[in-house]
Amino acid sequence: MHEKIPPQKTGAKSDTISEIELDTLQEAKDHFDKVKRRFLDVNCWELFAGTEKAEFSLRDGKGELSLDHPKVGDYFRIKVPGLHNPTGDGYDWVQVEKFEKEQDENSECLYIRVRPTSDPTKPEDTTAHFFDSKATSNFLIKREGKKIIAEVHGRNEIPNTENLNVIEKIRNSLVAVGGMIAGSKFQWKSLTEGLIKHEE
Repeated sequence: MHEKIPPQKTGAKSDTISEIELDTLQEAKDHFDKVKRRFLDVNCWELFAGTEKAEFSLRDGKGELSLDHPKVGDYFRIKVPGLHNPTGDGYDWVQVEKFEKEQDENSECLYIRVRPTSDPTKPEDTTAHFFDSKATSNFLIKREGKKIIAEVHGRNEIPNTENLNVIEKIRNSLVAVGGMIAGSKFQWKSLTEGLIKHEE
């Protein structure tokens, strides 16, 4: 497993990996440039993942829409299909705590780690996400020679039920358990496949 991924200590985890191999090194480098553009355009992740999946938007430190590349301190605002989050005005929120790039002669890697957080547009500190703040989602893309890989790793996933009313607790438990069992795996597989898709 990638050394950047936090250790699994509690709750559930998920690992989703998609990869393709190109015919030549130059093809792989050219295609990886496209994959990087897709990966850094968080506002378009829904397009790559397909319809009826979660909607993502990149937000700045004040919760305003950002058209930039993600950076540490930014937020992802997520709209889960069906069960909207009353704590976050219908949305789940995570904050970017790591953003790293690595490159050497034969490989490249981009890595983003996010963690559940409160809604930055509201003053209270209640975590606005179906997982509690111990959880992380780890997104990375990499090129190793002619091979291109996209990965999503969830770690320490526990339903968020602290300091919430009964309806919010039930909602978060339903979404979290659904996500831990099948939903997130399906969601993330659609995203990883969409990010690396190669069209002739």
